[in-house]
Amino acid sequence: MSTAGPAVSFSGLGSGIDTASIIEALMRIERMPIDRIEAEKTRVKAKQGVVQEINGLLTKLRDAAAKMYAPDALTGKTAKSADDTVASASVGSAAAAGTYNVTVTSLAQAHTTASTAGPPLVAGQALDITVGGETVNVAVESGDTLQGFADRINGTDDVGVSASVVNDKLVLISTTSGGGGAITLGGSAAAGFGFATTQAGLDAAATINGLAVTSSGNTIENAINGVSLTLSKTGSTTITVGADTAGAEAQAKAFVDAYNAVVSNIRAATSYDAATKTSGTLQGDGSITQLGGQLRSIAGSAIAGMGGMYDSLAQIGITGSREGTLTLDSAKFQAALEADPDAVRDVFGRDDGDGEVGGADGIARQLQSFASTFSTDILSARLTGFTTSLTRLDDKIEGLEVLMDLKEQRLRAQFTAMEKAVALFQSQGQDLAARLGAL
Repeated sequence: MSTAGPAVSFSGLGSGIDTASIIEALMRIERMPIDRIEAEKTRVKAKQGVVQEINGLLTKLRDAAAKMYAPDALTGKTAKSADDTVASASVGSAAAAGTYNVTVTSLAQAHTTASTAGPPLVAGQALDITVGGETVNVAVESGDTLQGFADRINGTDDVGVSASVVNDKLVLISTTSGGGGAITLGGSAAAGFGFATTQAGLDAAATINGLAVTSSGNTIENAINGVSLTLSKTGSTTITVGADTAGAEAQAKAFVDAYNAVVSNIRAATSYDAATKTSGTLQGDGSITQLGGQLRSIAGSAIAGMGGMYDSLAQIGITGSREGTLTLDSAKFQAALEADPDAVRDVFGRDDGDGEVGGADGIARQLQSFASTFSTDILSARLTGFTTSLTRLDDKIEGLEVLMDLKEQRLRAQFTAMEKAVALFQSQGQDLAARLGAL
């Protein structure tokens, strides 16, 4: 039984010619069309990658621009306490600006009660625990220890207290602070425990600019509109509520950064360096050049019909450079916010009310609309086109590879035939020489 092995090619055994190298060189020439297509694929992929990057950055600009005219844009407030150890504050955008004198007269505390030391635990008896009008019954079971009974209380749903054992006493602390969290105890086991109050439930109490306020907890909500006060100890402090100008500047900077990322990327992709004679990947690309030009046009424009001191980004401290990027002047921006915060918000997000986005709308609103439309209508189509082109090029390569295989097989067959012919001639020559030598 014989087993067939792989075909073996011996190069130049008959002729002494390195036919393998010749075939390899000839196939390199034959493959030049494939090499050109591969080079074209590389160029298309490079363009595809840059357009994808620009599209991603344009989407980020769209989102950053939308944030600049959201209902809470540039309306943030901040609160500062003169003494955080007495009271601190957090605020929402609706907080009323002003200065508030806060005096904390008492902090909220939870009702706490403790049993006598080593109270009897009589199986079959039960403790009724009432907090806020809700009563829960917890039974004493045979073999209970004081800690075991405390664990059972803690494992009971909606019991309204937390239980612990301190100095062999059962201590119950209301989970509801303030006067409304008072604990009432009853049931057959209550008398044996002999509970006594160790801390009364107490509401937090304070005055704000002389007006008394209370809370069951140590957080007081909306006594000052939009402000949450957290009380930490008795004493006095001053809470100052004002515009969060630092937060507003951070929002504006995020918008500027998103814009600059797109513009800088476009500039690099479409540039030409005369000194090195090198071009950006998308140099001469009309649609990308149009994108950059339109972004700069919108960012540098004045809002039609707005009037007043502020009707452009430049007037609120956001100016353009020769390269097309924007720079945020903190001092000028803060001054504009202080002078006319509504106008600053309008520069970004004014809506002229006609249902269309145009030159009478805020700059951020215009950029958001343009970025969204350009990404959807132009760049998405470009990216689809790249994918189609790459598929077409792959198909061409696949077809040519089939032809290359056939051509290589034909060359190998031709050179093999030549080697056989040379071998035959050599054999005949040797035979003739042998015969002549025998004469």
